[in-house]
Amino acid sequence: MTNAAVQVVFPRAGAVELREVPVPRPSPDELVIQVSRVGICATDLHLRDGHIGDPYPLVPGHEFIGVVAEIGAADDRGLSVGDRVAVEMLVPCQRCARCREGRYNLCREDLDTPGAGRQLGVNIPDTDRPYAGGYATHMVVPREAIVHRIPDSLDPDVAVLVEPLAVASRAIARGQVHPGDRVVVIGPGPVGLLCAAAATAAGASDVVVVGGRPERRSIAAAFGSTVQLAARGEQLAEEMRRIMPDGADVVIEAAGSVDAQLDALRVVRRGGRVVLAGACGSGPMLRVPSDDLLLTREIDVLPSFLSAGGFEPAIALLASGRFPFATLVTHVYPLRDVERAFADIEQRTEGLIKAVLIP
Repeated sequence: MTNAAVQVVFPRAGAVELREVPVPRPSPDELVIQVSRVGICATDLHLRDGHIGDPYPLVPGHEFIGVVAEIGAADDRGLSVGDRVAVEMLVPCQRCARCREGRYNLCREDLDTPGAGRQLGVNIPDTDRPYAGGYATHMVVPREAIVHRIPDSLDPDVAVLVEPLAVASRAIARGQVHPGDRVVVIGPGPVGLLCAAAATAAGASDVVVVGGRPERRSIAAAFGSTVQLAARGEQLAEEMRRIMPDGADVVIEAAGSVDAQLDALRVVRRGGRVVLAGACGSGPMLRVPSDDLLLTREIDVLPSFLSAGGFEPAIALLASGRFPFATLVTHVYPLRDVERAFADIEQRTEGLIKAVLIP
């Protein structure tokens, strides 16, 4: 191990710094990993801008993979130095009622905001637990974190998609997608495209991907989409009536907007299932004609929050090679160019689907 680690830090809302710190050493029940890739998520930009709480100073980054660099003397996870790993962003207590029933994404431990849980790179300030984010050359994996081995055969530019694919896998599980189901995915961002792949892998017979960016719709077919649409609102409802006269069995909303959520309710069949997987922020309110769209049609509305239970199926699907996952990673940057990467995302640089940092 080298003597210095490098981190990206959000010291306060609106600020980004690069700093050099000592390489961390693990406590007896911790791991230190050398980060090999970390994906940039829209959440990271919201954190930078102060839209999500006040976790500063924060080392961001929750979509990370790495190599085990050092193991604490009492760590009992069965890992070896050199193992390639993915670490879940959720750090559950495993004691509260939600953790005990397997819904550890709803862990209430150690947070003032019930239901949010402790999340590496999101809401754990560097002052509370140093080295707890993936925008870094090295980070500490606490005892409570859930670690998964990554097959040696899996390319790092594919393996880095494990967290967003885990989010997609959980959404598909929440929607109970069965063989033969007709599925609509609204929002062809990285998670939406991965939802299309996960739905196809679950046996969906038709997968319609809906979104406004033509370059993303154009690659949706490679991830299992049978139809791609750009329409929204009533126009989308009309087009869907021609494609699926009875409506979709399952609709996954991955766009993160209340308009998309309303569209999801419009195009699902009577008795169907709508999964809300896109975060809209704390401000927007969804207003629904409740009798017409919900009560008289008995729609199941199923929020899907984060990635609990999704990592193992995600790793298996990535390793299967069934879909061209590497094509989603379109832009790769060194850690020092993080602000250029943010700017490219915000400016919707042509061809950019998923941006990744290499520490």
